[in-house]
Amino acid sequence: MKTMSQPLVSVTTLQSGAPVAGRVSPAANDARLRAVAKQFEATFMSEMFRLARPPSHAAGPFAQSNAEKSWQIFMDQALGEAATANDRSGLAGEIEKALRTAQGQSSSGGKR
Repeated sequence: MKTMSQPLVSVTTLQSGAPVAGRVSPAANDARLRAVAKQFEATFMSEMFRLARPPSHAAGPFAQSNAEKSWQIFMDQALGEAATANDRSGLAGEIEKALRTAQGQSSSGGKR
C-alpha cells in the first residue's frame, strides 16, 4: 500500500530503453495534483450548493417528485463545476498545497 509521501508509480525508461518501475515525472505529478485538487473543489462546492438549498416542505401536488430529487443532484454537480471553472475561490490552490505538503514536496514541485 502506498503512503501519501510516495508519488504514484509509472513505467519509465532507463538509458538502455528497458522499462522499469519508477517515479512519476514532476510535471505529470503536478498535473495530477492540480486535477485532483480541482475535482475535490468542485465536489465540495456541489455539496455546499446541496446543503444551501432549503428543504421542500410542500405537500400534495406541490411536493418535490422523485424525478426532481434525482435531477437536483445533477444540477448541484453542474453548479459546483461551473462555480470552480474560473479558479476564483482559491480552494483548489490550497488543496494542491496541502497535497504537496503531504507528499513532502515544495510548492514548485519536486522533493524538498
